[in-house]
Amino acid sequence: MSYKPLAEVRKDLRVEWYRCPIEGSKLRELSRRSDLQGWYQAGGHLALFLLTGALTYFFWLQQIWVGVVVGLFLHGTVGTFFRGIAAHELAHGSVFRTKILNKIFLYLFSLLSWWDVFDYASSHTYHHRYTLHPEGDREVLLPIQPRTGRTFLLQMFTMNIWTQKGRTFGRGGLIPLVLSTIRTAMGSSGSSTRGGSEWVNSLHEDQPDQHRRAIWFARAQLAFHAAVVIVSIVTGQWIWIFLLTLFAFTAGWAGYMVGLPQH
Repeated sequence: MSYKPLAEVRKDLRVEWYRCPIEGSKLRELSRRSDLQGWYQAGGHLALFLLTGALTYFFWLQQIWVGVVVGLFLHGTVGTFFRGIAAHELAHGSVFRTKILNKIFLYLFSLLSWWDVFDYASSHTYHHRYTLHPEGDREVLLPIQPRTGRTFLLQMFTMNIWTQKGRTFGRGGLIPLVLSTIRTAMGSSGSSTRGGSEWVNSLHEDQPDQHRRAIWFARAQLAFHAAVVIVSIVTGQWIWIFLLTLFAFTAGWAGYMVGLPQH
């Protein structure tokens, strides 16, 4: 199916949304941002990530291999919430009252977890403006069917190596996501035969500045994770590859089973 350019959609598409009856003062109260709550939530999330990482590293130093496996499972369970979940809220700028803190945590979590922060920002603006109207929102296309295959569930509780992303910004496995990051870093929007690529192509045509930012951020991600791999191998500290680069693909069960239904 072909769609009109997004520049035309912005001019022509008007959605008659239902507005919940709520007093403005009450809405502002419920929407109030707090640096204290932000540190408790985003800072607490990062602290848990560091704690599970430190625990796993300790077990690795002591060569307690059962502890390493359990530690990596916990580390992945915590860390997989960076991509698409924590980054989603931070992208709205609603976690911290201080804007720069939202940006710092957003870029940190996205860098670590291979999240495409700039393309997602372009998409999510349209997603909220035209939710579930495909002319202006193809971030989510219904129906969405949860995956329950045995191979998929096995990867959700171990390491997600080859799962193809099911949605435009779905969380695919290690190989598809790294290849996608490489394509982005090379400036390619990709073939329209891949799921979600038509929407991403439309976004790139409509928001070229964001596309350029996405390219540079993908290059930064590749440089960072390549440095982690190289330094880890050279120093013999291979555990850091799992703690800083592969955690985003490890034990993603909770992120999938909580994040998808909530969205």
